[in-house]
Amino acid sequence: MVDINAILDSVRKAVQENALFGDLLTSEDREFLMKNGLVRTAPKGTVLCKQAQRDQRVFIIITGSVDVTETLNGKKIILGQLGTGEIFGEIGALFMTPRIATVTTTKDSVLLEIPGGILEELINSSDSIRDAVYKRYRERTLRTALRSVVIFSHLNDDAINSLSDEASLLTARKGEVILKEGEQGDAMYIIRSGQVRVYISTMGGRELNLALLYSGDYFGEQAMLTGAPRTASVAALEHVEAVRIGRAEFLKFIQDNDSVRERIDSVARERTEKSEAARYMPETAEAIDKVLQSINDILNGE
Repeated sequence: MVDINAILDSVRKAVQENALFGDLLTSEDREFLMKNGLVRTAPKGTVLCKQAQRDQRVFIIITGSVDVTETLNGKKIILGQLGTGEIFGEIGALFMTPRIATVTTTKDSVLLEIPGGILEELINSSDSIRDAVYKRYRERTLRTALRSVVIFSHLNDDAINSLSDEASLLTARKGEVILKEGEQGDAMYIIRSGQVRVYISTMGGRELNLALLYSGDYFGEQAMLTGAPRTASVAALEHVEAVRIGRAEFLKFIQDNDSVRERIDSVARERTEKSEAARYMPETAEAIDKVLQSINDILNGE
């Protein structure tokens, strides 16, 4: 006969040792989560969260392990692995945002599935728990965004953590200008969610879009490295969440990680060779001229 108390003890231990909550939960808090959560199994290969989907479920791993992955431009990137006692799904549940990654079990697992509303009720009852969740949100968002970008994907965890400590989160409303043509290049940006347009303005105030950028794309890196004026403006097409890295902090970072500068230059060359103008921000007057000349030549049948 199955010992139900043994199952409950395993669940209680996983909740108590969870890295997010730690000692912040009272015994009543733990019982609240257990009473309102579902103990469930997930065979190896089960997709528990899917990138870009909206889902309010939160999971604590009682036993087992999962891979956290993101797919960009058809390529799967492993962002991390989680094991017993870890929690995931809380960001999408609490902030009503699409999942930023896919989570798949790598072995037969047992989890506590918690409705997002239950977790929200818990954190609203305690300032310390709420602060811990928001701190976790910032850390995970920054590290996930950095890890998903090709120029940073080769860095080890220590380097990613060091860079995330210097980065900040930015939100922009629909229509809000993030970068303005002619301003000094003081930062680069990584789009976490949403879409932006890259455009130039004529003397008469008319605008021409040069590129559309999406989640996982980044912009502003070349002007940031040189400090030169921006050659184009960037505005949000919808609500945008992005990671901002300031120039001074980034220049200091690449002193210890010169491979990042090499990757930025390599990616820039590849983009130019493949004429991927629609998926990056032209950072020089020459790059803009090339885009405009290409459009003009085709329009005029040349």
